[in-house]
Amino acid sequence: MPLTRRRLIKGTCAMALVLVSQGPGAHAAEDTTVGTVLDIVNVAWGTPPGRAREEIEHEDPTFMQELLQTEDESALVIQFADGSKLTMGENSEMVIDEFVYDPAQGLGAQAITLTKGAFRYVSGAVAKENIKIETPTATLGVRGTELVIDIDALGEVEASTEDGEAIWTPRGAAGQVLRVGKGRSLIIGADGRLRGGLRRFVHRSRSLAVADGLEKARGRWKIRKERRKRALRRIKNQIQRTRQRADQPGHQGQGTPNPPHRPGRRDE
Repeated sequence: MPLTRRRLIKGTCAMALVLVSQGPGAHAAEDTTVGTVLDIVNVAWGTPPGRAREEIEHEDPTFMQELLQTEDESALVIQFADGSKLTMGENSEMVIDEFVYDPAQGLGAQAITLTKGAFRYVSGAVAKENIKIETPTATLGVRGTELVIDIDALGEVEASTEDGEAIWTPRGAAGQVLRVGKGRSLIIGADGRLRGGLRRFVHRSRSLAVADGLEKARGRWKIRKERRKRALRRIKNQIQRTRQRADQPGHQGQGTPNPPHRPGRRDE
């Protein structure tokens, strides 16, 4: 893996204190770490503001305003500086909009946008009233400890409160506020309106990683990392042999061919 800015920051940053704001005097978002990749299965990508998309790995830092994405049969767990955790299931996408945390004073704020996919959120030290999660069809105010959220391709949201309380404000129903307590769930349609009523059960996420954890997913999914590494080694050896033949006296080839596309890697 190439030495990227993320790798350099990974080797030097400490998250004992994170102070972030979105005002004109803030530190550049691309230089401010707000969390760490706690666990990962297969392939996930991060796009910090103003930088190219890059594959992320275990223990990599995550940044303010970074777009995070997972591929098929892939999952990611981020731990923020306040101890909160966010699990992303396969084919999911989210943005870290804001994160402010001062452990000395016990102050902080957190804002996240979930675009699509499956997620599990476990709150940390940031005060619950200062946590906001946006989805395509509703805004969520967190008053609970653990939430499960599934968002389909059309923006329909299915969400459950496993512990604590969640306060949902659907975009399609002016003034409506839905308090979803422990053991309850709801569906907000793509039109931003509540479908049916509050349900007296916790839904099972469509993502294996979100429903049962990354270890279970790791045991069921095809793990692509080692296979990819072997393929890259074969391609590297093939290119090296081609160059060696081209350097031999009397070789009549047309020069070194362009290296083939690396399997499993995109947007590098």
